[in-house]
Amino acid sequence: MTIEHPLAPRGRRLVSLCYESLLLLAVLVAAGMLFELLLPAGLIGTPVEFTYLLLVMFGYFAWCWRRSGQTLAMKTWRLQLRGTDNRLPSWRAIVLRFAIALLMYAPLLPALVSRKHVPDMPWLPWLACIWAALPWLWSLLDREHQALYDRLAGTRIVLLPINRAD
Repeated sequence: MTIEHPLAPRGRRLVSLCYESLLLLAVLVAAGMLFELLLPAGLIGTPVEFTYLLLVMFGYFAWCWRRSGQTLAMKTWRLQLRGTDNRLPSWRAIVLRFAIALLMYAPLLPALVSRKHVPDMPWLPWLACIWAALPWLWSLLDREHQALYDRLAGTRIVLLPINRAD
């Protein structure tokens, strides 16, 4: 039997996302260091390393979401990812949510990093920021205030109660 929990407020989800990005950065730095230590130097900075880091990122989210519906940031903010049936998300929903979120947030990094390298396009970082804001702008219009990737993947983020030991 699953318990119905209220949907998480947007502000709480946004703060969790910011915290998640810091934790994900640490995971990717550690994975990148491991890659550089264990594999030949000729593979560093290649599509092989990019694919490896993408798989590490997917593995982190998929393992957390499938096991408990929570990443470390989500645990900190008492949030949990669930399917629309109020159960832990299916593999299909996890893959779909990850892929859509990746498409929404991935343009931020190269746009912000490459600003110096693309002087003819000073608008590129702004465009990437607007693109990354789309899931949150969608939540302003959504009837349950869900982000775009949650709506499309058939997932939702709920707020868990405070566990108090009496």
